[in-house]
Amino acid sequence: MPPIRSTKRKAPPEGFDDIESDLLIFQNKMKDAQNKPAPTGPKHQAQWEIFQIAHQRSRYVYDLYYEKEAISKKLYEWLLKNGYADAMLIAKWKKQGYEKVCMYILVCRA
Repeated sequence: MPPIRSTKRKAPPEGFDDIESDLLIFQNKMKDAQNKPAPTGPKHQAQWEIFQIAHQRSRYVYDLYYEKEAISKKLYEWLLKNGYADAMLIAKWKKQGYEKVCMYILVCRA
């Protein structure tokens, strides 16, 4: 989960205000998924919704930068540095044949 912004940290680059509302929606979904009681059954099923939301958030940032070219490189790097997207997963998406990977952990274990 991305850290909470404070006045002591460096301000986000220009363009963050345009996507902040979407990122807050992902953050609220993540909080809801983390606070939801664990379902009965295998332990990995309890984590699936969290991984799914993290994937959606990373894909959102990836699409904004690489597909739509709607954000600057400076903002993209700031988002990765501050944990708004999974940099290692996005690095795999850029490679041919890995466009549909949902979790970086799966690539590491294979």
